[in-house]
Amino acid sequence: MNPLRTAWQLSLAGTLLVASACSQILSIEDAQLDRSLSPTPSAGAAGTTSGVIGPLTQSQGGQSDNASGGQDSGIHMHTGGDGNSSGKTSVGSQSSGGTEAGSGELDLCERYCDQVTRNCKGKYEQYRTFDQCVQVCKRLPPGQAGDEDTNTVSCRLRQAEFADSEPFVYCKSAGPLGAGKCGSNCVSYCSLMQEACTAESTRGNLELSYYASSQACLSACGALPASSQAPVQYSSSASAEPTSFVGNTVFCRTYHVAAALEQNAPDEHCPHAMGGDPCIDQ
Repeated sequence: MNPLRTAWQLSLAGTLLVASACSQILSIEDAQLDRSLSPTPSAGAAGTTSGVIGPLTQSQGGQSDNASGGQDSGIHMHTGGDGNSSGKTSVGSQSSGGTEAGSGELDLCERYCDQVTRNCKGKYEQYRTFDQCVQVCKRLPPGQAGDEDTNTVSCRLRQAEFADSEPFVYCKSAGPLGAGKCGSNCVSYCSLMQEACTAESTRGNLELSYYASSQACLSACGALPASSQAPVQYSSSASAEPTSFVGNTVFCRTYHVAAALEQNAPDEHCPHAMGGDPCIDQ
């Protein structure tokens, strides 16, 4: 046997063996790489993906979306941003249907109370405090912007804005009573009475503290006697003369129903608002 030929054959066999092993290694790596880039992930890849998308979907408020939409739904929500946006819109929609509507009314009340407390001061004051104004406002119909001759907050807001230049003309119709510009005095007073003074809110009172109906209230208010000593317009100010604090007038009754709302004390103030002392003939 030729020693050189034998050595050459052994060397060639070793080279082929190494090449074969390298080929197998490359094939394995290529196969792994192909699986990770495949558009149809294996069960293991899908599990990994759901592990990433799941928390993102939950953080967007979309647990049910993730369950119903599957993996594609989760990816769409994450990459497109639609899931996050629709999540916020959904919350906003719930608010606008409920809480935000209350807030919307409160925003109107804040605007109204800011104007009326700023422009109607001294003897033209209509509310003892800003909070009293808000509590009264919340019991009035909000109405529509530009309202005239109707018992609404929007009508009063308009009058309060006019009062900036002429408080002696517009404050009386910007307050809790409409003064004929935003509902009549009796209509305004009775609407507040129906909200504040009820059988439930005055359950423990021995004296009459509420009207059985709006019509009963309107009839009683309309029967109030005229008096030359009564004020010509309502004011919550102690500096106004004659005062709205006492006397058998719609002004005294309105003062006390507003106090009942502000202090959440209908049992205390509703008897006065019904015509009890001090809202009696002096």
